Amino acid sequence: MKLGSLLILLTLIFTACREKDDMKHIFKIIEDISITSNITYKTVDTLELQLDVYYPAKKLGEDPWDEISNQKKPTLVYFHGGGWVSGDRTSRFLALLPYLAKGWCVVNVDYRLLQETNLIGSLNDCIDAINWVTDNASNYKFDTNNLYLSGESAGGHLALLAGMIKEPEGSGEIHKREGEVRGIINWYGITEMESAIEFWNDTDYEQLILEKSTEEREQYLELTSPISHVSTKNTPSIFSVHGNEDINVQIEQAISFHGELQKHGIKNKLLEIDGKKHGNFNTTELEMIYKAIWKFFEIDR
Repeated sequence: MKLGSLLILLTLIFTACREKDDMKHIFKIIEDISITSNITYKTVDTLELQLDVYYPAKKLGEDPWDEISNQKKPTLVYFHGGGWVSGDRTSRFLALLPYLAKGWCVVNVDYRLLQETNLIGSLNDCIDAINWVTDNASNYKFDTNNLYLSGESAGGHLALLAGMIKEPEGSGEIHKREGEVRGIINWYGITEMESAIEFWNDTDYEQLILEKSTEEREQYLELTSPISHVSTKNTPSIFSVHGNEDINVQIEQAISFHGELQKHGIKNKLLEIDGKKHGNFNTTELEMIYKAIWKFFEIDR
């Protein structure tokens, strides 16, 4: 992330904070968190895929400028939304703040969009980013025993797939994920591709998702649907947030998905937000949501 973009985002936060206590939380993040940005975790042909790392560190005021403690920190890997066709990691910076306020490490990831690859390619980018986190854990003191994935909408879909598929079966099309995922925080992500495509009823978008030449439609959509990968062996704990009037991803998707998790005995929770659509949650709702997330994962506040 460029410095200018970060300053603009922080300015927006300051403007929104009216009370002194709120400002103290923001100042604490500035004091405690360092950023290493624009790290290339993977190159495809000539395209460099990048991520940003946010990590707790002591500011020294001189070279080497910051010092990372030896204590391992819970780590969140975040994937942005945008229907697999738009969005980037910078635009989702604000979604990282609750985790940074808790002293977590956060890795914010870009992946290829459907204009550049297919859903499997996007998923493989996300898995490769997770493997980068595992490989670089000692550098940033990532606690790989407390690794969480999150994302909203299309990013929630990719977080679910990346966290639920550990040992891919079949042709080897999907990359193998190293390490364990403790939990997934899914913000209104797609869980059933077939029903989602039917609901959207957009021929051009459907052709883009299916690459216009996908012959085994049913198999492909099943492979890219998180609900198809629920298993007692590989599925971590999953917390989902979904507005019950969502006009982009139907609440029925989340209800069906969590019903399947329940049948398999997977620790899970679906938090339905009454009257809300695709992510338009207010301050009171967000406070309630994050308190529920910390409680579900037994994370001390």
